[in-house]
Amino acid sequence: MSFPRLIPFREADRVLQHPAAAGLLRACRELRSVLLPVVCAVCARPDESLCNGCAAAVRHATLRPFEASSGAGLLPFQEEDPAADAFCPARDGSSEEPQYRPLSVTAAGRYGTALARVLLACKNHGHTDLVPVLGTAMARALHSVPGIGQDCVHVVPVPGKTQARYRRGYDPLALILGYVGRRGLLPGKTHVSRLVRYRPGAEAAGWLRTRTAGQKGLGARARRRNVHGTMTAGPPGSLRGLKVVVADDVLTTGATVAEAVRALRGAGAEVVGAVVIAAARAPSAAR
Repeated sequence: MSFPRLIPFREADRVLQHPAAAGLLRACRELRSVLLPVVCAVCARPDESLCNGCAAAVRHATLRPFEASSGAGLLPFQEEDPAADAFCPARDGSSEEPQYRPLSVTAAGRYGTALARVLLACKNHGHTDLVPVLGTAMARALHSVPGIGQDCVHVVPVPGKTQARYRRGYDPLALILGYVGRRGLLPGKTHVSRLVRYRPGAEAAGWLRTRTAGQKGLGARARRRNVHGTMTAGPPGSLRGLKVVVADDVLTTGATVAEAVRALRGAGAEVVGAVVIAAARAPSAAR
């Protein structure tokens, strides 16, 4: 069985590295700066999408990837338990609580000012020129995933929503992982594979609140209800024997990652962890 690789534009990448192509791109950027003035996504300094100082701040914020699962209460268990619910219960330390570890999630950095603004500029304001900055951060996080590189592992991106792709004209996470793959920044024995998709009709039926900006603004319980049952990775057993790491841009409650994990495990894959660019503070579970 073969699995699709994500955007393998190696030939195009080599063309873009040619001096003539690089010069043309520089000229195009200069022309764009005249016709369509840009400002730094973080500090609003003119003429650059990301000034040197803010680029250094983002790089510093993502130099030390860390384990981020403790702040996301809706993550699934690290090892699937047939008698357990698909989601990890609230971990309040009570003695009656099952002693299952949440899925390990490696984050490149905290969802702080500089990193958050760069992510939002790339996702919502068309700044695809910031993909290399975010791709480098994602690569650092991938190389910090426990056990990565020892066995063949498929990095599986959380699928983008159809309406969001139409609105933006691109899938930010796909671009970021595509950059990581094309630049040879993936850990050894690691491949990017689009193995998860939305179920037919899931979005059209209104299971996702696509009129809002994703999950933003929803409480933890609402986020869980919003995505549960919307994704699939194929029929049971179709991915048996595969080891996978789920990839997303931001971790908040863990609801979206949990839904992707549910779909992958339902198809027989072994989910060994997850990776994100930034970990944000989870909202209240009350809503």
